Amino acid sequence: MTGFPGTFALVLLAGGFPMEALGQTDSATNGCLRNPACYKPPPGEEAIIPWLSHTERAARTASTVSAMLEDADVTIIESILTRCAREADEKVNKEDDELQGQDPTREQCKKVVRREGNREVTRAMELGTRKHELALDCIRAAVAEDFAKHVSVTPTYQKDPNTGLWRWVDPKQVKEWLQIGLKSMLWGALVPDIVIHAPGNPNQAQRAYDLKFPCPHDNDPSWGRYASGQPHHPKTQGVMYQEALRLKKKDVSFSTPKGVK
Repeated sequence: MTGFPGTFALVLLAGGFPMEALGQTDSATNGCLRNPACYKPPPGEEAIIPWLSHTERAARTASTVSAMLEDADVTIIESILTRCAREADEKVNKEDDELQGQDPTREQCKKVVRREGNREVTRAMELGTRKHELALDCIRAAVAEDFAKHVSVTPTYQKDPNTGLWRWVDPKQVKEWLQIGLKSMLWGALVPDIVIHAPGNPNQAQRAYDLKFPCPHDNDPSWGRYASGQPHHPKTQGVMYQEALRLKKKDVSFSTPKGVK
């Protein structure tokens, strides 16, 4: 699914992608390259979220106690995230005409390669987008057999304005909104890269992860703070994941080519 400059399939939203320091992050977590939060509803137009009432009713009919994955299984999933991130990192660096398999330098990471609207796109952002896409495809394939019921890739969460609760949004609904031009319906949505949850129930989250490809590699990954004008300003993306998914700080992590942090 496409439609946003510099984006990739399935990563279509989130008032969930703050501005971060230049050269430290990839574009997949940077501004409008992966951020339908940029599509603010017209003045006076409130987002109507009709599916949430149905979701709430379905949730109440489900068992209140769901089996979460054991630590050993979580460790296996985290090893998959690390492997996929590492393979994507190596593949993109190898196929890049300039890098030819080498890690990008700090100067290369900071280099502005083009403009999209009023934004400068750096090599760090460009490389990160490509690595992100490959890693997500790898993860989808790897978890499909053994962990399909417990792992969601790029799930969408939206806040019900009536109850104040954050709920998972069916991908079919997201696709429909985008196809008919209702991007404003996704204003303020959150889209973690990976969520481990109760079987078949993304609303009962156990862990959440975002892929990070620091550029250069010796940079530490960090949560960006939402810029002024974004729906969750001045909080960070990590804090919003904790609040929306009702997770502890230790349960929200980065997944990098060097491991989960």
